[in-house]
Amino acid sequence: MFRLRAATARSAPSRQTLSRDEVKFFFENGYLVLRNLISDAEVDAVLDAVERAWADKSIYNNLTVSAYTGTERYAETYVRNVDPIARRERCKLNHLYLYDPRVMNLLLSDKIQDRLATLLDGAPLLFNALNMDIGTEQRLHFDTFYMAPRTPEKMVVTWIALEDIHPDSGPLTYYPKSHLIPPYRFSHGELWALDAEMPAFDAYIDRELAARGLQPAHFCPRKGDMFIWHAQLYHGGSPIADKQRSRRSMVSHFWRAQDYPADWSYQALPGRYVLKTDRMFVATNFSPVG
Repeated sequence: MFRLRAATARSAPSRQTLSRDEVKFFFENGYLVLRNLISDAEVDAVLDAVERAWADKSIYNNLTVSAYTGTERYAETYVRNVDPIARRERCKLNHLYLYDPRVMNLLLSDKIQDRLATLLDGAPLLFNALNMDIGTEQRLHFDTFYMAPRTPEKMVVTWIALEDIHPDSGPLTYYPKSHLIPPYRFSHGELWALDAEMPAFDAYIDRELAARGLQPAHFCPRKGDMFIWHAQLYHGGSPIADKQRSRRSMVSHFWRAQDYPADWSYQALPGRYVLKTDRMFVATNFSPVG
């Protein structure tokens, strides 16, 4: 039904790079906001893809979901196994771009890819995407805890607002300039070791934030705005003040393609790289039956 669109030589647009001031701001502050970058039609296509994915209970729907995160009911499984009510209980739908080509086209579009290439100094490699209907209330963290790039700092993350975000909906919280804090070194590389060492990490980061006088900020954008953050930006989900409010968003992570073996990815469009599914991280508690 839907097809990926490859630009032809006749219609190929000029590169949509960032300005010198935008690049300078990003590296000085660890983030950048691009207002009204995503059109209403593109946002609506993503929202339609979300609805289709949740409604598709067929065995051909291989999208996975992180359901009921932060609760005793937490589960990693196929979205087809989960009651849609989970969408109101802190849920992350994974890799929507693998289900709907319209989402892939957006994430691989020139207006996103060219800007990220400027920040990465190389072609982006799309390897992860998360769609949320409500705020995550996720603790403050660095993404490198879970998906560290092979080359330090060569990862960027995009956060697209799929609706106007209200301050009471649990908006994204971040610390400008926190990417300049030297990374905390955990004693083990395995994810299981993180919980045991979090108290030591918290003490470290609290000292660093205080010493640098860094204060939190909250992102309350309009539909179609995109927030880009640095691999080492300290961020999380703020508490949801109004449980009736949604916070529909899509977060996507990009490494730099040249940092990984060529056989780890494929070109979904010419010069646009996507991580192969057999190279993706699989949660240790994933269950195919829900």
